[in-house]
Amino acid sequence: MDEYRIEDHPDLRDAGWAREAVRRAEREARVRRLRSLPRRPRRRFWIGLAIAVAAVLLAWAVVESESGAPAGQRRFDPDEPFAGTSAAAWADGADGVVVPEAAEVGPYSAEQVAGAYQRVREAVVTARLDPRVVRDHDLEPLFGLFAPDLRESVRVLFDGRNDGEAALVATRVDKGARLAEVAPKVRGEMVAEVGPEGELAVRTDYTFAYAFAPDRPGAVRGPLDVVASARFQVRYSLRTGSPGVDGLWADASLGSLHSIACSSAKRGYLAPAFTEPSTPPGVDFDLGAPSSPADGCPD
Repeated sequence: MDEYRIEDHPDLRDAGWAREAVRRAEREARVRRLRSLPRRPRRRFWIGLAIAVAAVLLAWAVVESESGAPAGQRRFDPDEPFAGTSAAAWADGADGVVVPEAAEVGPYSAEQVAGAYQRVREAVVTARLDPRVVRDHDLEPLFGLFAPDLRESVRVLFDGRNDGEAALVATRVDKGARLAEVAPKVRGEMVAEVGPEGELAVRTDYTFAYAFAPDRPGAVRGPLDVVASARFQVRYSLRTGSPGVDGLWADASLGSLHSIACSSAKRGYLAPAFTEPSTPPGVDFDLGAPSSPADGCPD
């Protein structure tokens, strides 16, 4: 299975400027990729991960419609917040996290691969779609899915000092924002492989589009004000060994956010662009600048 690349989406075939913007964003994001773990997983290996946040309001694929009209000129329909975006055609919620048909991978049987897919799917759905995590900020349902040693390390990221890195682990909507009464839209894929240490690994690449409910719908300038997206590429692995090591691990992560409120993103939370009205629609931030926990957002 070929690696999923957002610039290959058919909505971008006639938008060369958008493809180039996304390519630059991904090149910056790859600089932050954590490629491997030590042979013995470390307690605090999550510390040091960085999220590349690209607040590119026109380069994101979901704002490309058949009409090609700028996002800021499209009419917002509070009853159908995804209308006019390509995300409208994506699957609803967990239906978009599809488990592929399992096949033998290296020394691992199809049955083992199928089991790995199901465990990884549960982790993806819990981290990005479960209301307990996303809306209520209750991380325990997610922590319980990981191996004990990783579980304790991940908890450190949610102590208020590492929120930028925490966004790679779970999506949390900022308390000042309110999700619309519609399921997020999801597209992406997962694929099994043999990891660098011979472990069974599953690479995931999913984009989630979240629609928000504005307090003043009449003030919304277009879909990009209301729909925020988050793309995360995570390599999970199933490890065996001591009781603390045995179980599910998330070995490498990178992510990018689009059409978001930068102040929330810098604190590790997700909020839509309309919560920061000083950000005009169609702003294209400097993707060539060095990556940071809020890449593309103004200082």
